[in-house]
Amino acid sequence: MSLDSTAKIKAAVNKVAGKVIEIRKTIHQNPELSFQEEETAALAAAEMEKLGFKVEENVFATGVVATFINSNSESDKTLLIRADMDALPIQEKNDLSYKSQKSGVMHACGHDGHTAILIGTAMVLKELAAEFSGKIKFVFQPGEETSGGAEGMIKTGVLESPKVDAALGLHLWGSTPYGVVEYKAGPFMAAPDRFDLTIIGRGGHAARPHNTIDPIPIGAEIISALQTIVSRKVDPLESAVISVCKFSAGSTHNVIPDQAEIKATVRSLKEDLRQQLAADIESVIKNICNIYDADYKLDYIFGYPAVKNDAVITDLLASSAAKILGPARVQKRTKAEMGGEDFSYFGLEVPSVFYFLGIAPAGKVINHHQADFKFANDILKDGVAVMAQTAIDFFAAD
Repeated sequence: MSLDSTAKIKAAVNKVAGKVIEIRKTIHQNPELSFQEEETAALAAAEMEKLGFKVEENVFATGVVATFINSNSESDKTLLIRADMDALPIQEKNDLSYKSQKSGVMHACGHDGHTAILIGTAMVLKELAAEFSGKIKFVFQPGEETSGGAEGMIKTGVLESPKVDAALGLHLWGSTPYGVVEYKAGPFMAAPDRFDLTIIGRGGHAARPHNTIDPIPIGAEIISALQTIVSRKVDPLESAVISVCKFSAGSTHNVIPDQAEIKATVRSLKEDLRQQLAADIESVIKNICNIYDADYKLDYIFGYPAVKNDAVITDLLASSAAKILGPARVQKRTKAEMGGEDFSYFGLEVPSVFYFLGIAPAGKVINHHQADFKFANDILKDGVAVMAQTAIDFFAAD
């Protein structure tokens, strides 16, 4: 890739930047929950058809796959670039001209930006088709915020015909400085597991607790004991989180309830530790309930796997980002992020890299999944530029 080609990418990005922003505003005004992304999918499909790509719609519900065959050789590589499309059940509080028009639904995690960036990337790569030889799959994925659409799309064959050699994805990130690309090979984001626990005791009058099996102190003891799993059973140099986020029981001041409910999230980066945490959590619950003659019902849900970035593709991404944005705007992370992402499923199948593009103003953090989540639209052109540069460099690499 010559400097002249990089200059061509920048020029092509500037050419479509206004269009990409307008697409993002349109999607932001019309947010759709997981697996309901019909308008967003239709918009993405229409833009891909304008570019002359082969477009498949309704892939695993509302997914869209656009394939750009820019090659005359069967041996040329295939790159998959993915964006998630879904919004969240949150009432937007921002005072924007393109504020959500749907009550109780908003894009509070940046997926509108991801989708717009992918559309812009497709526009730029079509414009610069003479700069590379290869095949690209632009994947617009549903349902990242809930049960996940990545695994389902893979099962429907998104990695085949043509067979994908590598995958690329990004997330606009609220704790990363504005305009900075953050990357890391190996574990990058955690496996987000969770559990629902019902402690089954025996209720009664609050004045006669000795005639009951009170689930409230049992639950309190379980919550306290769970914290010792991370502090005393997990290697201090490993990463793990157990956070109890809901503890509910009873309905009044003088009745000991029959049951108490606990909801918690469990985060880890390594599969063996992930399994260990699940076993240790149930052991704590079982033993404490046995002490007090209580019973329990545990529903332990394994979520997405951890995101693990391939070293070779990650190095390519870092090099490409430095080339198009400048080395000062590319930073290697020293620690993984304990949030989860179902892009991890692509990484289980093909060499992949997932990276962050910062949206945080100087000295501030933008919190995701909040009613006031917002970011500057100018960041979208940087997302397009990095994706386009990385794609072209991928095809130029041996």
